[in-house]
Amino acid sequence: MVGVVIAAHGNLARELLQATVFIVGKAEQVTALSIDPSRNIDELQKDIRNAVKEVNTGEGVLVLTDMFGGTPANMTLALLEDNKIEVITGANLPMLIKLCQCRHRNQSLHEVADTVVDHGRKSINQASAILKK
Repeated sequence: MVGVVIAAHGNLARELLQATVFIVGKAEQVTALSIDPSRNIDELQKDIRNAVKEVNTGEGVLVLTDMFGGTPANMTLALLEDNKIEVITGANLPMLIKLCQCRHRNQSLHEVADTVVDHGRKSINQASAILKK
């Protein structure tokens, strides 16, 4: 099963994981990492690497961050040299729910990443436009 690290500013990662567990139940091989930009960069890098090791069973790790260009994303980009790690930015709750559902389908890391990104994009809507239909 693909491991998952959610890394985001403040407590967002922890809250996203809690909301996901509330909806889908237990989330195995998933960890949340709160990034405080005031902390030492070397410590944060070590925390991220440890989180990846914690959830990695050999099938790869998907790292979800809150936004491209933010500290969590920038710090995880260095991990992309390993082809068993993929980073997705702009994480949202529908992405995490889909991720928990599709990790059990014997898909590769990159197939899971594609599925999650596609679902995340489709979940962003302008409510008034939908209601007009």
